[in-house]
Amino acid sequence: MPVRGSSQWRHAILQKKVINLDHAGNRNVMCAWDTCEHDGYESFKVVKHLSVERGERTMSYVFCTERHKQYWLASMRPGNNNNLPSGFKGTIL
Repeated sequence: MPVRGSSQWRHAILQKKVINLDHAGNRNVMCAWDTCEHDGYESFKVVKHLSVERGERTMSYVFCTERHKQYWLASMRPGNNNNLPSGFKGTIL
């Protein structure tokens, strides 16, 4: 049992799995990273705004870890060559 107020306690509350109500079997949404098969969490969500002539649409991407989210964000920036931010370079997947 995590201690109240610790970082482990805050993560236990904030990490909610994203579910898809349109799917008949397993309702959990998988991580948006290509080679990952873990469930995605609401706390690692990216919302991309797509401008459309008739109105604005959004697409939501969920990830299982902050590292997968940062990899995906880095891959979307042109000329970044998939480099991670400085705080994530020393960690292992």
